[in-house]
Amino acid sequence: MSSQDYGWKRFWCSRSGSINLACGGYLCDPEVEGGHTYNPDLVTFKTISDLPCLALLGEPGIGKSHTIEAEQNEIISEIQKQGGQVLSLDIRSYGSEDRLVRRLFDSPEFTKWLKGTYQLHIFLDSLDECLLRIDTLATLLVDEFKLYQNHIQRLHLRIACRTAVWQPVLEEGLKQIWGKESVGIYELVPLRRVDVSKAAKIEGIDNPEAFIEEINRKNVVPLAIKPITLEFLIKTYRSYDGKFPPNQRLHELYLEGCLWLCEERNQSRISSKLKGNLKRQQRLMVAARIAVVMIEWQEIYYLDWYSERCSR
Repeated sequence: MSSQDYGWKRFWCSRSGSINLACGGYLCDPEVEGGHTYNPDLVTFKTISDLPCLALLGEPGIGKSHTIEAEQNEIISEIQKQGGQVLSLDIRSYGSEDRLVRRLFDSPEFTKWLKGTYQLHIFLDSLDECLLRIDTLATLLVDEFKLYQNHIQRLHLRIACRTAVWQPVLEEGLKQIWGKESVGIYELVPLRRVDVSKAAKIEGIDNPEAFIEEINRKNVVPLAIKPITLEFLIKTYRSYDGKFPPNQRLHELYLEGCLWLCEERNQSRISSKLKGNLKRQQRLMVAARIAVVMIEWQEIYYLDWYSERCSR
């Protein structure tokens, strides 16, 4: 994903909620008049920031780390005004339990907090990448935080992780420590139409509306609502002087976007040789087969449900 800050206002949804992409395939904007009716389950980070423990999840390329960093920077001054402190760690490169314990629980910030009376806000990014090296990470965090349960009312924890590798054992452990009602599991949702337009303008596209019209015409809105593939669309559009490749068939642009999505772009995963062995074409084939199986199972489930209903 591009490091460019577009100033997007991002939204989160709890796992028990749902999102509505019925506005032309874009996220229905909860901020426009009547928009909340279409997406009543969406919240901003500020809305949920009072929860003591948050798991902030997202698909690869959805802009999770960038969004959390922006939200963190925005609330740091407010936390400090209230007498609290912030301990922020990106644990993607951590390869041993000792290093994690040393940098987190034995850190000057943590030990000072233990002796004080103020609130400490801990931000842990890249849990999914750390899990590639420390497979006991989930139970390690649970065991360590349990040691400080007498101080837990002064501790706020925010953990960022890819949705697919979020650990149930960690979730259950956090709920035991903080209490079920004090733990929130939220997922970052796709972009609104206004976000795509804003990014296009910042990237130097003279007519963002024409860009969006082309996106609609090419049927690639599912690529536009995800930051990593929106970057691909913008680069492609600009490289052809304000249009998509004229001789490219509709499905070919979509295919290129899917291949872009299948390519590992996380630099820390690439440099650490933890990106996997499959080429992007092979990943796409695997993803396509999984999609077929899921669609077939949905049809089977519906037929079973319908047969049961008719037999009543």
